[in-house]
Amino acid sequence: MVDLTRDEWAFYGRRVELDTLREILRRQRWFFLKVSGRRRIGKTSLVQQALQAEGREKVLYIQIPDSDPAASR
Repeated sequence: MVDLTRDEWAFYGRRVELDTLREILRRQRWFFLKVSGRRRIGKTSLVQQALQAEGREKVLYIQIPDSDPAASR
């Protein structure tokens, strides 16, 4: 398991979100999760960081295209 508290700059500015995801992962149950936000703000990195911190190796990840026509240009 990765100790993210050792380096506060390891994943800057998303501590609350990261802790929430890690708490969900610790439940050891199947779940669906929607992570949304503007492009290029670190949504995928947030999920990857949480999975790595909890030692998860098997994950089903489905990226759903944006339904906003303006966003897909």
